[in-house]
Amino acid sequence: MSMRPIPTDIAWMVIVALLWAICFPFIAIGLPDAPPLLFAALRAFLAGGLLVLVCIALRLQGTYQLNPRSLLHLGLIGLSYTALGFGGMFLGAGHLSPGLATVLAGTQPLIAAAIAAIWLGETLKAKGIAGLVTGFLGVALLSWPGFGGNNDGYLLGVTWVLMAAIGTAIGNILLKNEAGGSIAAPMAIQLLFGGGILLLASAIAGEHWSVNWTVRFTGSLLILSALATAAMIFLWFGLLARAPLNQLNIFSFLTPVFGLLIGFLFFSERLQLIQALGILIVVCGIALMQGSRAIQVSVAEAGDER
Repeated sequence: MSMRPIPTDIAWMVIVALLWAICFPFIAIGLPDAPPLLFAALRAFLAGGLLVLVCIALRLQGTYQLNPRSLLHLGLIGLSYTALGFGGMFLGAGHLSPGLATVLAGTQPLIAAAIAAIWLGETLKAKGIAGLVTGFLGVALLSWPGFGGNNDGYLLGVTWVLMAAIGTAIGNILLKNEAGGSIAAPMAIQLLFGGGILLLASAIAGEHWSVNWTVRFTGSLLILSALATAAMIFLWFGLLARAPLNQLNIFSFLTPVFGLLIGFLFFSERLQLIQALGILIVVCGIALMQGSRAIQVSVAEAGDER
């Protein structure tokens, strides 16, 4: 495999970055019509259902072997990637502007690198350590406004979105072995698992299961489920099967840029100076984390990426 993404892959990666960036804006659009955890569960169920239909249409049902071990693995992915990831996003979106939330969620590669260093034994080089420290310093600056005055909601929003980033990072690490295979079936199963957990969490939290099926809510749910989840999954894992992860991750820079641009154009989003500085530092941290000079992976994993 070529170590440089071909132009077609670059174009698809730009689209993936845009699909990631539209999540928080469309969550914000739909939140007035449904409680957050129920909304998140509906997204997971609909996206999982769409992937099931794809499996049936393409006759992919038999390409993934289910057994107790794989079900446990998918259950853990559903808990982290979908339940924690979606739940944190939808709960945090009610307290933060879409652009700022997108930047915070963009710290997921930093968190994944830290977890991989501890969990998988990947060695962080000096550049990688500098990226982690820089990125988390930026997060601290972004969180700073929540420590003053009556800004408890802001700090709570930051906490929820960072929880989502942690869940997504863990889920992505657990999903690493799925890239290159038939991703539709396992992702459908984990989405349904995660949707069930979110529905249970919604009941425990005492949310009222009433949804105003307005045009804006229905549209936001369809876009979040079909485009920002199901389609994005196919694109992302298809790209992972063809190009090295550290090359594709460079395009993660575009997600916060797209998010801030959407927030500025459509949500009249304006940032405090300390928030703007925090965003700049987070992006610098992500930049330092890119490439093979930041992380030393195992020989086996390097072979997988090729």
